[in-house]
Amino acid sequence: MPGIQIGQLLVEQGILTPFQVERILQVQTTSHRPFGDLAERLFGINPTAVEDAWVEQYVRTVGITDLESCEIDPDCLPLINRRQAWQFHILPLGREDDQLQFATSSSNLVRAVNFSVRALNEPFYFQIAESEQLQHFLMRHYPVPSFIAEYAIRK
Repeated sequence: MPGIQIGQLLVEQGILTPFQVERILQVQTTSHRPFGDLAERLFGINPTAVEDAWVEQYVRTVGITDLESCEIDPDCLPLINRRQAWQFHILPLGREDDQLQFATSSSNLVRAVNFSVRALNEPFYFQIAESEQLQHFLMRHYPVPSFIAEYAIRK
């Protein structure tokens, strides 16, 4: 699936210039370091800006999923507990092509990926859902008192 390059996004956002992107790409051919890492090292780009661009790149590549159209495999729901679901805003959807499929929102993608890397011992893939719809589905499958849900949403 074709996507947009992170350097192009950083130029669109006014964080890098086209010249800086070219310089990073030149260095990358010999260093084999990730683009974002080189942007931080060579030009002092804030790591949060690189993360935000990565999230934007991911969302533009995979799009937004309508959870109403997803069939949720009840056998995958016990893979995480209620606290994890709300803390990291992740919803197991099922398995496809030997990968766990999860939903999260774009604003929680980085935290969800970091949690999954540490907690799961199998390949996974994230679909992006709208925040409100994700919260509705979390409440349906991992119900909590409303004050806990409101606290988790504010974090």
